[in-house]
Amino acid sequence: MEIQEFEDKIIDDWTWRKREVSDLILFAEKEENIVLLKSIILLLYAHWEGYIKKCAKTYLKYICEHKYRLSDLTENFKAAALKGVTAEIIKSSNTLTLENEISFIKKFSKIDSHTIDIHLNIDLDDEKDKNIINTQDNLTPKVFKNILRIIGLEYKKQYESKEIFISSYLLSNRNSIGHGNKELFKDDKFEFEIKSLKKLRDVTIIIIENFRDELIDFAREQVFLKANTDKADKIINRFENKLKTEFETVDRYYQ
Repeated sequence: MEIQEFEDKIIDDWTWRKREVSDLILFAEKEENIVLLKSIILLLYAHWEGYIKKCAKTYLKYICEHKYRLSDLTENFKAAALKGVTAEIIKSSNTLTLENEISFIKKFSKIDSHTIDIHLNIDLDDEKDKNIINTQDNLTPKVFKNILRIIGLEYKKQYESKEIFISSYLLSNRNSIGHGNKELFKDDKFEFEIKSLKKLRDVTIIIIENFRDELIDFAREQVFLKANTDKADKIINRFENKLKTEFETVDRYYQ
């Protein structure tokens, strides 16, 4: 997978998801009823979790296919590779044998000289694969933060500023609807109506699209390599400022 193919994959995968959410909101604007509003929450959450997982896996797949040595990559990839080694041991039918323990030690001791693809088997079509990128079927800000750490991105202050918003209005309502509860989470800042859901959509999309675009920049600049880590701060600061501007614009619009 070359850089253009990587970019095309994660851009195309987001395009159809965003279109689905927009189409459903258009239906709800014409006939605002509780069933459609609930459906918006469920669909928005599905694409929030589905896309973050798919995008992160595609980034790892891109790096794996170039067969970089772990010694040349930033430390987070060594940690991801160790998860891969551990997963191999756990899956073995002889998990508790001394032979497997020795095998693990040998792989661990030589891991710096290995290429990353040896320990990371990324299947983009396997939705059940949770070995490296695990959303825990509930992509909370905490889980999102952990995924960013795995792939080498920073959890920004602007993400922190929207933690309560995402947790309360997207996750709490998704879980409530998913479990068949009648009561939904709302307060003086969030009524269960189309205007509030459009703001929730906009905030969620801002996070998703900044995540996508930052991954593209990291891939283009090869920031995943230790030799290029000096480029990271510039990219991180630019996206921190971009998030701040976009969140402020959304907050003003929905006042």
